[in-house]
Amino acid sequence: MNTIYFFSYLVILSMKAIAIFLLFIGILLIIQGYYSNKLVCKKDKVVVKYVPRSVYEDQMNPSESLQTFYKGMFEDIILR
Repeated sequence: MNTIYFFSYLVILSMKAIAIFLLFIGILLIIQGYYSNKLVCKKDKVVVKYVPRSVYEDQMNPSESLQTFYKGMFEDIILR
């Protein structure tokens, strides 16, 4: 009877060792993948685009109001 318990204990112990070993290998592979990706991916250059001052001023202070600008779109609509 003692030999059966001993063998079952060995099986459980070996399964725990295998699980810990696979966990360790998995962690190593994740770390290796992270660093290989970090070395390959370089940061993009920052591209600065600007809006000319005249366009900005036209948007902020339009010479004609929106009512006169969009008036032509709605003049031809006939309401019934």
